[in-house]
Amino acid sequence: LSNALKELLEPDASVVAVSISTTRMASENYGFMAPIKAALDSSLAFLAKSFSQFSQVRFNAVAPGLLKTSASAGIPGYVESYLYAEQVIPRKQAVQTQEAANVAAFLLSPRSSGINAQSIVVDAGMSINYFDAEIVRRAMREP
Repeated sequence: LSNALKELLEPDASVVAVSISTTRMASENYGFMAPIKAALDSSLAFLAKSFSQFSQVRFNAVAPGLLKTSASAGIPGYVESYLYAEQVIPRKQAVQTQEAANVAAFLLSPRSSGINAQSIVVDAGMSINYFDAEIVRRAMREP
């Protein structure tokens, strides 16, 4: 794959993929997206290693939490998951598409020249707050 693509990229290019904030969850409504994104993340490492033999091309991913997009709106149950995310995120507001785009722009820029074969999570702190005390209290009150 790297041989097929090497002529298409500048020797110091930056490639950014869009992954997801965690590939270690089994969300009923998200199907096989987590394992697919895990394969993407792994592929980035192999591409970075392969390209390092003849260039300085970097391969990274931005890994956002739940986003409000037209594509996600078509996933059954996504709206409920999104609303739950807004409760779990410490700031009580889901990640905005622009926030993920800002990280992608950084990864594409020379300012990220020391970052390669990485996934940068943009989840507004959701991954540290799954057991928020208020959400746990509400869950324990429900039958």
